[in-house]
Amino acid sequence: MTAEQPGIRYQRIRAPRSHGESLVQPSPLDAAGLIAENGSRFSAAGDCVLGHRGLKLDTLRRQAREDILRIVQQHVSNYCDASNLPVTHGPVIMTGHQPALYHPGVWFKNFLADRVASRVKGIAINVIIDNDVAPAPSISALSGTPDDPRPARVAYDQPGPRVAWEMTYVASLETLRSFARRVEETIQPFVAQPLVTHFWPQVIREVESGKPLGLAFSAARNHLEKSFGLRILDIPLSQLCQMEWFCRIAANILSNARGYRYAYNHCVHQYRDVHKIHSTSHPVPDLGEEDGFVEVPFWVWTKEIASRRGLWVSVSLSKLVLSDRESWQIELPHDDDLVASLQALTKNGIYIRPRALMTTTILRLVASDLFVHGIGGAKYDQVTDEISRFYFGMQPPIFVTSTATAQLPIERLNWSPNVLREFDGRLRDAEFNPDRAIDDAMEDDPKWQSLLEQKSRLLANVPKFPEKRLWHRRLQEVNSKLRNEIAEPVARLRIERDKIARQLQQKQLLTSREYSLLLFPEEGLRNLLLDLAEKAI
Repeated sequence: MTAEQPGIRYQRIRAPRSHGESLVQPSPLDAAGLIAENGSRFSAAGDCVLGHRGLKLDTLRRQAREDILRIVQQHVSNYCDASNLPVTHGPVIMTGHQPALYHPGVWFKNFLADRVASRVKGIAINVIIDNDVAPAPSISALSGTPDDPRPARVAYDQPGPRVAWEMTYVASLETLRSFARRVEETIQPFVAQPLVTHFWPQVIREVESGKPLGLAFSAARNHLEKSFGLRILDIPLSQLCQMEWFCRIAANILSNARGYRYAYNHCVHQYRDVHKIHSTSHPVPDLGEEDGFVEVPFWVWTKEIASRRGLWVSVSLSKLVLSDRESWQIELPHDDDLVASLQALTKNGIYIRPRALMTTTILRLVASDLFVHGIGGAKYDQVTDEISRFYFGMQPPIFVTSTATAQLPIERLNWSPNVLREFDGRLRDAEFNPDRAIDDAMEDDPKWQSLLEQKSRLLANVPKFPEKRLWHRRLQEVNSKLRNEIAEPVARLRIERDKIARQLQQKQLLTSREYSLLLFPEEGLRNLLLDLAEKAI
């Protein structure tokens, strides 16, 4: 397989618009070929230093694989029978997402990763990105009727502090327990048997056993996947962050913070230039430097202050000073004990977790043989690719981009936005060119014809200044009389236009691809995502 050209290039990736369509790139998807190419890149970069004290990529990858296969078995056994879990020496096909109640297009990544792993005799792993901040505890839904749909939100918990999923526990068991019933009542006019009915009892069991909300969602989803025949396994990112190999990578970045910051910002600026982005927050903010501290691509929070903050480091020969530049600071030894010190932080109530680009750097370069991204990750990981080349000196592994579009099974009018544009054009004519905005019945009206003749004479004899001012006033008067003559048909036109606008809004509401997987009929959604994954490979 030919290696792609280095450097960030403009790319436009869009989710499919129609129900039952998927996006998978590269296409056709030669999973075995991609894994072989990535294997060649890993071998060529085996001597690249990614870990503290010169630890090389090939050593880190061996350590990561051993830990991941062990941890994933332990994690899954916490909520289901682990006796038949796949144990393989084949490639690791990995994907990941926040443990939210996301839409089916996100879920499709798990189906595709599972099918790819099955095809190449590997193991599919979904990394639960539990270091992201949990959103407001509710999902979007539909209320009303199919003829008069209205947007709605259904809460699964009471609002609380905005902290990472890892730290998010249920505030109101009563709200959680009644969620499925309230969703069923809200969506009933549209979907008779939503997936939430089967899904939610497992969520309640997991929460009552003491799990954070994100892990409860993930366990219920993974249970459902197993009932579908999928063999994908879950692993929380928070657990990987405590492994020695992970802390060796973090220690390397911390020790070389200034150089990494330069490479990171350089690649982010290149992405902005190529994509003509002016915002300083996209795709990610720059890493800063002030008062002897350098910002690094990690988050930090503590048991006492659970809000997520940026991590800064001051480096000297004997120590590293870690700080949030607000209210927290700690010193760590800058020696061979640094890795063990980082490993011990979580037990002491200090949580250091990677930001988005750092997460995908580690998962793609060290933890997997092939990574399956969604659209957002695929766009921004052009920066990760360039960091791999610019800072680590290695050709980055190829990844897969995937998503799908599923719409709720609701009958709806097939109006096109073009119809509304046609009505708007006719209404503009009624205002500025009323002679174009009439129906055929007006053509035989003598008064109408007289006004048209007056307008025609005026337009045929346009005077020069200063007479043009009087001419323009006369033209306006004729147009005003023409508008008065068509007031009734224009009123009917506006009523029809508003009716179509409402119907288009209803169509947009009914055809959204952003509704949670919980609102869909279980069998239909399962069959759709399985079929799309099979077709992709």
